[in-house]
Amino acid sequence: MISALRHVFVDSWLGRILALLIFFAFIGWGVGDIFGNLGGSDANTVVKIGDRRITAEDLDRGIRSELPQVAKQMGVTDPSQLPPSARRQAAQAVLQRLVSQSEILALATRNGMQVPDSLVREEVFALPYFHGTDGKFDRKLFDQRMAQAGMSEKQLLQMVRDDITVRSLIEGLGDTMQVPSSLLQRLLDYDAQEHVLDIVRVNAGTMTPPAAPTEGQLHRYYDNHPWNYRTTEFRHAKIVELSAEGVAKSIVIPEADLKRFYEFQSQRYHVPETRSLEVLTFQDQAAANKIAESWKGGASWEVIQAQASNAAAVSFPDTRASDVPSPELAKAAFAAPVNAIQGPLKTETGWVVFRVKDIKPPHNVDFDHAKDDLRDEITRAQAPQLLQSRLPRFQDAVAGSTDLEHIPTDLGAIPAQGSLDAQGMTKDGEPAPLPGDPELRQAIIARIFSQAEGVKPSVVNGPKGGAFAVLVDHIEPGALKPFDSVRDQVVHDWTEAQRRHAADERATAIFDKAKQQGGVAKAVAGTTDASSMQGGMAVSRIKPVPLPQPLLPLIFGTPVGQSAMLNVNDDYFVVTVTGLRDGDPATMKELSSRLRPQLEESLRGDIPTTVVHSLEDKLKPVPNVQLMQRVIDASGGGESQ
Repeated sequence: MISALRHVFVDSWLGRILALLIFFAFIGWGVGDIFGNLGGSDANTVVKIGDRRITAEDLDRGIRSELPQVAKQMGVTDPSQLPPSARRQAAQAVLQRLVSQSEILALATRNGMQVPDSLVREEVFALPYFHGTDGKFDRKLFDQRMAQAGMSEKQLLQMVRDDITVRSLIEGLGDTMQVPSSLLQRLLDYDAQEHVLDIVRVNAGTMTPPAAPTEGQLHRYYDNHPWNYRTTEFRHAKIVELSAEGVAKSIVIPEADLKRFYEFQSQRYHVPETRSLEVLTFQDQAAANKIAESWKGGASWEVIQAQASNAAAVSFPDTRASDVPSPELAKAAFAAPVNAIQGPLKTETGWVVFRVKDIKPPHNVDFDHAKDDLRDEITRAQAPQLLQSRLPRFQDAVAGSTDLEHIPTDLGAIPAQGSLDAQGMTKDGEPAPLPGDPELRQAIIARIFSQAEGVKPSVVNGPKGGAFAVLVDHIEPGALKPFDSVRDQVVHDWTEAQRRHAADERATAIFDKAKQQGGVAKAVAGTTDASSMQGGMAVSRIKPVPLPQPLLPLIFGTPVGQSAMLNVNDDYFVVTVTGLRDGDPATMKELSSRLRPQLEESLRGDIPTTVVHSLEDKLKPVPNVQLMQRVIDASGGGESQ
């Protein structure tokens, strides 16, 4: 379930879908090429909800428009670089969003809800994709872009009508929910409660070095740890890999097409000044004045939102003046300095208090500077579907080859060969230049070290919808090094093992005494370990402390008055939890101001979620799992379940 069903179509969802449709039209292909010939509407239906259907095209467009947004949020430039779990989660979120939308629309139809044509008209006229240079709706531009997208006016109007219907039913549900004080207090106590403890650390490096080992001890240690003294096994392999990245590099885009796409995306390359705004709208001027004073006093945006629970709080990141919904607000915001609290300002919608968080100056990028990025963008978008269409030829080519030397170059397959170890390193100690991202590299290395020498290559399915084949043509096995050649290393390893054993014994002795005598402090009293004990250390889930992370769950799980012991690398910790105490008032107040709005948003999302769950019980969505998996894989969602 997506995090906030009240915003099913918010965050430019409709706009992203429309922009993607037009983008597909420019590069001369579309999802219909892959899924359009499935033999009828039922065969092309991913999920059926009552009389409504989610088609393969709907799901494909949704995933392809969502992945770039997810990549941006995670700081990744290319959606193909997203980890499989993130792509899978995004695809599942899109599918759930489409199912939820269809269920809500079915509910609206059942109850006779109809959106007036005038409201649909206003919504279409407000879409920036159809605005001319004067910032107003341009009918000629509208017809042109609808034709380019291969989309009829009727289809667009239905999409907008559905958008309005869902927003009208879902937005606002749960807005009156408040966080129960008892729930907030329990969470505050859980996060801020301090566990007071006494702790002793015994480090193996501080242990007195043992007496020099005998030859018998060294030989026994050498015999018991042979894996430490073997030469590295290297395998020489030939590899051919077919991935979206390689396919993208093989695609040729005529410059005329690049020019047309550049012109279509003129707003993207000729950007006026944009500003990031934080805006609060009140119906009462006195309330607006009160919040303005508090904000000017240095309160954060999060705190201000919590204080102004009756106001409409909205953020406008990187917004053009023409995109600000209020003319009065647009004029004031684009004249205001950065980080100065402005208002209250009277507008058509109420009294506005706002802050300009950031200003980006206008910039223009000419075609010569934009075309390389455009080419990469288009080829990356085309590559996943072309990859699927090329896989059968790749499989045939590998099946007909015994040495992987004659794979057709027009497939976009990338060849490589060389010697490497099980960690993917060459004999020079450098990472082997294997094709693909780290995930694909690991898959190739695993195949090389699991495939027998001389076995005929076969195609292996790789991550992100790609594939590869491996031929292991020579193995240099590792061998146990003679004892005399590694004697010094054996001495070092034996000595360190004795130090760790001594540290373990000392820490265990302290732990046993702590359990018998009532704590660490009494166990080390009068010993050399007393100087290394830290007494009265306070640890909470939100208070950083200089302790290893694995130790914290042990501390939080140990009852007051009890002791525990844990080994972390060369350190052995013995702790006694001596008490519990509340967090300091300043910390509790700060945590409360952050936690309350988060909990309110979560609780307010529960009601729409409950509504949708009740619809699922009544409408019973019927999925076509095989088609669903095929669409998700081809769209870049990958590893569908």
